[in-house]
Amino acid sequence: MDKKTEELDFKLRNATNIDSFFENNATEFDDKSFYKLLNELIKESGKSKFSIATEACISEPFIYNLLKAEKRPTRDTVIKLAFGLKLSVETAERLLKLAGYSELYVRHKRDSILKFALNNGLSLMEADGLLIEYGYSIISD
Repeated sequence: MDKKTEELDFKLRNATNIDSFFENNATEFDDKSFYKLLNELIKESGKSKFSIATEACISEPFIYNLLKAEKRPTRDTVIKLAFGLKLSVETAERLLKLAGYSELYVRHKRDSILKFALNNGLSLMEADGLLIEYGYSIISD
């Protein structure tokens, strides 16, 4: 995926044939599901599901249900998983998008705090501390 979303959107708006649009931009599509990407990220992390569940303040059975696509996570649950997996902001935002949620938006202070915490390798508990300090609801709830 080398093209910016805006560039791809421009090409789509000017396309006269959807098949040729797909063909000419075949490498630009992200057809993974949230569940597939989550499975890959867990495997790549080398961590146990128990460890991820503990660090993300999520029950281990809930993670198993997510991996089997039996549950749909909330936006905060996806963010908690990002902390549990120690994801980069970019990967966390990709996971959010695939789950059907908005990226961390820098113009929202709560999202800015979470983005800062992920960028700086803070734990979920440390992120909660910042959220409390600035009067926002914690994420580990």
